[in-house]
This record gives sequence, structure tokens and C-alpha cells, in this order.
Amino acid sequence: MKNFLRLLILGALLLNSVSPYAFSQTKDKAKKMEVRIKQRDIKKEVKKFEKDGFSVEPGNLPMSAQLQNSYDKIREIDDDGIPKWIIANGSSVAQTQSAAEMQATEMAKNRLIGLIETHMKDVITTDLSNNQLNAKDAASITKTIETATNIVEKKLGRVLPLFKIYRKVGDNTEVQVELGYSYKMAMNLIVEEMKYQLKEETEDQRKKFDSFLGADHYNKGSMDNSKIEETK
Repeated sequence: MKNFLRLLILGALLLNSVSPYAFSQTKDKAKKMEVRIKQRDIKKEVKKFEKDGFSVEPGNLPMSAQLQNSYDKIREIDDDGIPKWIIANGSSVAQTQSAAEMQATEMAKNRLIGLIETHMKDVITTDLSNNQLNAKDAASITKTIETATNIVEKKLGRVLPLFKIYRKVGDNTEVQVELGYSYKMAMNLIVEEMKYQLKEETEDQRKKFDSFLGADHYNKGSMDNSKIEETK
């Protein structure tokens, strides 16, 4: 019995003296491994783009730095698990670089708003399936979402450019861009537009839709940012 107690005490002492260091070492290794994987992925992406003939404009950040910034933004989420940044890309080929960039940017903006619109519609569909909405009201809210997102897309401002590369394609130029926009800011713009669209409804109808006219109502479910691989 005494030997058994000695073994227990010795085991406890070893656990207290070794475990914190071991756990610390494990965490440090995991962090270093994550950094190495992240760097290796970025290097791989850069090599692929460069192999395909893409480059960055003189004066812009190196391609690797742009990719790192983009990946960091994609991973940022709020307490509800919703991305802090909506990320979307666009690609276009035109006779001039400026024209291709403008078209690619418009495509990316369209996708940015499209991501939020899809997410909002999914929330409404869930509300319908949970009997929080009837089919008629769900259709009305969905139509309002579509109208509001279409209007917001056209006046979307303060878009953050995250990634921009270009290459010559014969006599034309191809431009690929990736844009970021604050999810919270975009959602607030859409909700405010929805309220404006519903101002012609009766007071009873507006009251009925009050709970669906707050940005917080759509901070549920899941939403994935579009990936840059789509334009490769």
C-alpha cells in the first residue's frame, strides 16, 4: 500500500512538473506548423499565378502580401460566427487594362452583395420552415431583399481592394481582382433599404415585418466567403 501511495505521489509530481512545459511545447509547435502551412500555401499560389503569366502593377504590394491580407480577412469572424468581411472576386478580359479592371470590379461587387442576399434568403427560408413566417409573407420579404440588394449594389462604396493581378492575353489584358467589404456595414445598408421599400405597406404589415428588418436577425446560420480559386 505504501509503495502504491509513493507511486501516486511521484506520478503527481511528474505530471505537475512536466505537463505545463509539454503542453506549451505542443501549442508552440502547432502555431509554428500553422505558420509554415500558411506560408507554403501562399508560395504555391504565387508560383501558380506567375506560371500562368500574372503579375502585379508596379508600386502595388507583392502578390504574396496581397494573398496574405486576403486570407487573413477571410478568416475573421464575429461572435456569431459570421464573417466580418465579405470577400468576392471578379475577372475580366478587355482591350485595355483599365476597362478590364472596371469590369472585374463590378463583377466582384455583384458577388459581394449576392453572397449576403443568398444568406438572407436562407434565413427567411429557415423562418418559413420553422413556422415563423407563412409562405405569402416569406415571398414578400424575399422580394424586398432582392430589390434592396440590387439598389445597394449600385451604390456600394468604400470597397476594400485585397488582391489585383493582370496578364496579357493576345492584344487584350485580363485582370483578376478580389474585394472585401464589411459585412456589418453592407447588412445595415440593405436593411435600411428594405425599410424604405416597405414604407408603402400598411402599418399592420410593417409591424408584422419589424422582426425581419433588423440586421441582427440575419446573424445566424452559416455563410461562406467565395474563394479566390473560382477565378483561376
